[in-house]
Amino acid sequence: MDPLVYRKLIEQEESLWWFRARRAVSWALLNRIQLPANPAILEAGCGSGGNLPMLSRLGDVYGFEPEDAVRNTAQARAIGHVAPGKLPNPIPFEGKNFDLIALFDVLEHTDDDRAALSSLVSRLNPGGSMFLTVPAFQRLFSPHDTLHHHHRRYSRSELMTKIENAGLKVELITYWNFFLFPVAVAVRFASILGLTKNQTPGSKMPPGIVNTMLFWLSSSERYLIPCIRLPFGLSLMVIARKL
Repeated sequence: MDPLVYRKLIEQEESLWWFRARRAVSWALLNRIQLPANPAILEAGCGSGGNLPMLSRLGDVYGFEPEDAVRNTAQARAIGHVAPGKLPNPIPFEGKNFDLIALFDVLEHTDDDRAALSSLVSRLNPGGSMFLTVPAFQRLFSPHDTLHHHHRRYSRSELMTKIENAGLKVELITYWNFFLFPVAVAVRFASILGLTKNQTPGSKMPPGIVNTMLFWLSSSERYLIPCIRLPFGLSLMVIARKL
């Protein structure tokens, strides 16, 4: 990934509407997962550690990240245990299995997503859960995805098949970022067609009021997703359990 993107991600992970909304919606599902007492939780590709405080509310947190620049920031948070690692291998903390493994927009970065899922499932305890988010709809693949080193976007059926083939049972799958989908699709296709000037994604923070409005609109889905499955959106969220 472009070093500039890494710097912006580190700077904006606490304040940019998208990161904040993803955490809010994710939490609405994460805190409903049945976990044992004192669970061990792994975040694969933890980046600069913006999700570690949230995950630490559920149990003892571990994370791994291949990129030094962002991993150093995660380690500086002093939350849980953070080590170098990369999918599909090597996953650190040898000999340690987990009750919950979380991937927040990580799977699309892997060269071989099937091998990545299989490797992670091998580190799940029996009955353990996996929570993941990924970008949706390959037709929306754009310069934004290329810059962020995405190899693919996912359809609901494709993601379900890959998860189930890895030995997991899908307990919940839903789209999110439903309300912003029409606007985002229009902007994305304008970019693909060269009708707008490409900018480094995340390189420009929206004005305060816009950032706040986008957060409240997208994060409001946390009240819907536990009750209904949204029919489309910019991303997919999944809870799956090891058979």
